[in-house]
Amino acid sequence: MNTATAAVDTLLYLNGVTVSFDGFKALNELSLIVEEGELRTIIGPNGAGKTTMMDVVTGKTRPDAGEVFFRGTADLSRLDEAAIANLGIGRKFQRPTVFENLTVLENLELSLDDSRGTLRTLFAQLSPDCRDRIDNTLARIGLTARAWSTPAGVLPLFPRSAN
Repeated sequence: MNTATAAVDTLLYLNGVTVSFDGFKALNELSLIVEEGELRTIIGPNGAGKTTMMDVVTGKTRPDAGEVFFRGTADLSRLDEAAIANLGIGRKFQRPTVFENLTVLENLELSLDDSRGTLRTLFAQLSPDCRDRIDNTLARIGLTARAWSTPAGVLPLFPRSAN
């Protein structure tokens, strides 16, 4: 883990990641560093390895070689998809995924990173931190006034996929 030690201050660290499918190298020694607070866009033609890279980061695909670390300590190449999701790593697909009959607020509450146990879910109350996080998100996407009364399914496409 020598190279990972250098990655302690990075959010996401990929080094020499290779993935092959039946002899075809979808990723060939890919290296990428994403620092805390940085926004990166991965672009390229079909077949360039964008989806494969995301599959490696989220645990869907195991690399044949290379290192994948989150915050310098979590070796993503050794964790399953659920463990990686519990670290807060997930994917947002282009298709909006909301509970259309629930309000905007209820959808945001469900999206919080929190315990999903039965008792916790039945008797959950938002902490002040969670409430602030939701309020900030509502303000950022311009839906504060509609949060309590508007079912997410009646919103136009952009606001539904803004979070």
